[in-house]
Amino acid sequence: MSNWFTSQELAGLPGMPGTDRNVRVMAERCGWEGQRRIGTKAVEYSFAVLPQETQAALLARMVSQQAPAAAPSAPHVLVAPQRDGVEVSRLTDAQREVMTARVALIREVQRLAEFTTQGQAIAILVEGARKGTLTPYLMEQAERANDRKTADRSLSERTLKRWLSDWRANGERALAPVRRKPDMSVPSWAPAFLACYQTPQKPTVAAAYAVFKAANPGCPSIHAVHRWLGKLSPEAREAGRMGPRELKSLQAFKRRSADTLWPNDVWVADGHTFDAEVINPLTGQIFRPEITMVIDWATRRIVGFSVNLAESTLATLDTLRDGVSRVGMYKVFYVDNGSGFDNATVYEVNDRLGGTITHSLPYNSQARGVIERAHQSILVTLAKTFDSYIGADMDGEAATRAHRLSRKQLAQGVTIRDVPTFDRFFADLQDALDRYNHEPHRGLPKIRDMQTGKRRHQSPMESWRSAEAEGWEALTADASVVASLTRPQVSRITHRGEVKFSSGIYFLPELVDLHGEEVRVAYDFRDSSRVWVHTVNGELIGEALLDGNATPAMPATLLERAAERRERGQLNRLVQKAKTLTGQQVEMHLVPKTAQPAELSAEQLADARHVAASLAAPVAPADAFQVPSDSMARYRLWKRLEARAASGEQLEADASRWHRTYPNTPEYQDTQDMFDFAAASTASA
Repeated sequence: MSNWFTSQELAGLPGMPGTDRNVRVMAERCGWEGQRRIGTKAVEYSFAVLPQETQAALLARMVSQQAPAAAPSAPHVLVAPQRDGVEVSRLTDAQREVMTARVALIREVQRLAEFTTQGQAIAILVEGARKGTLTPYLMEQAERANDRKTADRSLSERTLKRWLSDWRANGERALAPVRRKPDMSVPSWAPAFLACYQTPQKPTVAAAYAVFKAANPGCPSIHAVHRWLGKLSPEAREAGRMGPRELKSLQAFKRRSADTLWPNDVWVADGHTFDAEVINPLTGQIFRPEITMVIDWATRRIVGFSVNLAESTLATLDTLRDGVSRVGMYKVFYVDNGSGFDNATVYEVNDRLGGTITHSLPYNSQARGVIERAHQSILVTLAKTFDSYIGADMDGEAATRAHRLSRKQLAQGVTIRDVPTFDRFFADLQDALDRYNHEPHRGLPKIRDMQTGKRRHQSPMESWRSAEAEGWEALTADASVVASLTRPQVSRITHRGEVKFSSGIYFLPELVDLHGEEVRVAYDFRDSSRVWVHTVNGELIGEALLDGNATPAMPATLLERAAERRERGQLNRLVQKAKTLTGQQVEMHLVPKTAQPAELSAEQLADARHVAASLAAPVAPADAFQVPSDSMARYRLWKRLEARAASGEQLEADASRWHRTYPNTPEYQDTQDMFDFAAASTASA
């Protein structure tokens, strides 16, 4: 605001004449200080020489017409406030809005005080707020600064002076209204109620209050109890209702970053009992297999796994052997304190491999969340694809029905439809692990997809290859050490160089001298074409091959001659039967396979060719999968496909489909029983 006003601007104001000419005459008569306004011939007069009532009118017009200045002309000294020890950033939004409105009014008082006294500036502001003549901005700030919910929210001189005093003493933070904080004191009845509420049975508030009220007449209402419980933190409220391990789910935790790790730096292993039932390949009974997996922390790749009856030392060693043989040697093996990991045998193997084994704290599965999450993503998801799923979220009625039906079928000795065979389970497990390693993982960095052009997370295999592209190389373990790692073993009795395992017969010439003796057979579910035979003392004898001593039952030429002789005999019996029925001599002629074409006209021949072409079946390609017409040939074909699948080879789509459905046919069961009976007869002989 300017401190100089022309006669035209002063005309008509309180204490001034009504025309600018009379204003000039009054100025000359009173001897007002004046000066010529720059750029015009008009004379302007100082604010200080004007009458008191004219000055008040100018100030009121200024307050009602002008917006507050962006920056105050009066110097503003920031005072380090000490009020309640609360920083401005700790205020709520409502407190901050009220404080800002009060600061705006104080700035307006300071602006008006440049032309008059502070008391008069406050009086002008209070009068304008009462009459509603202030600018809309100041009227809004006046209502907000009062911080009241009543209809009358105008300003008062006393209030403005108090705000000015607080602001000068403690800065703008002193203008923030004080909010009442919740009373966090512990009432006297709280310990008695918590004794009823904080129990492992986890009673409801109503149930705990009923017990509390019966023992403490005159206790507060249940609503007061609810309000007090609402003030407690979840950890304080659930103490006693949850054990120390379960309380960890409510506490803060630290996320471990793997950005600085390279592949094979840290392996994390853990066992998981499968949440679906499977047919035991050794006993034929129904069981839940134990799956032990190893994940590489840096790339999230599943580097090894094993399937066993329970978490054990053999399961750990088999998992280590699988992982080391696949991707190389690890540096740190991070596991829990289970008996399958914390034992001397695992320590010895780890020392031979040259790694370091470390254990997490007891009952602290969160520290190994990288493998626990993989259990949910892979194993639980896979278990839900089977009808024999018995997880916690499975419908109880459906689970009971499937359980009873499977036990009934098992007792009757028929095929169990709802429980998968071990071969099917193992094949699906391998597929699930392979999909996991090739799908994007949220714990890995993002990359630009070359096909879609969109950003997505890396897959574990992409992260592994990325490390290799940067120059990382896996450290290969000694082959002799890897070969000596123990596999799961079962005891068997040799018979003329053979051992039986999982419906298969394995032959090793070295076993001939050990006829009738007990040996230990080590197996690998990934490769059913061979087993490793050890003495009872653990010494390796050799590898026994599946059907290693099997040869054709008869030479091909001998079978052909026997087939011709059987054909002639059947034809002779047909001729004798025809003679008996007719009483006449009967001759039988065989039609050659390449008969001469009949004499047909051109039109008849064209029609015949058209009909033959429409009835002809499509000819399969030479390399297409074909199922033999002979039952024995079909069984032997299934055995060959089974060996290929067990060795990890990918089957063709038609072959895989037939390989999966053929064991469910009665023909397979009959043929299998025949082979088992023949083997038993040979053994008894």
